[in-house]
Amino acid sequence: MNFYIGNSINEIDINDDNIEFSDELIGFIYKLSLQTSYQMNELYKINPYDDIEISNMDLPRIIEISNYILSEALLESYDKPDEGNRMLMDLINIAQKALKKNLGLISIGD
Repeated sequence: MNFYIGNSINEIDINDDNIEFSDELIGFIYKLSLQTSYQMNELYKINPYDDIEISNMDLPRIIEISNYILSEALLESYDKPDEGNRMLMDLINIAQKALKKNLGLISIGD
C-alpha cells in the first residue's frame, strides 16, 4: 500500500510524494499487538487492500505507535527489520508533513 497526503481519495495526485508500506508489516504489527498491552489498532487496522482516508486527528496516534515500535526495537524478529524500521520512519515523516498542512493521509491499497 502507499500513503499520500490528502483528505480525500479524489484529491490526491499519484505523482505526489508518497511512501510505500508493506502489507506484511501491517500483519506483523497486528501480531505484535497481541503480545503487548500497548494499543496499536489505529495502525494495524488500516486495510492494506482497500483505499482508506485517515483523518489528521488520527495522525498523532499513528506517529506515537510508530515511535513506540521503533524505540522498543519491536521489529527485530521481523523478516526485514531494517526495511520495516525505514517504512515506519517514512510513515512518521509523511504524517508529520500532513499535520503541518492540516491534512490527513490516504492509504491506497494493493
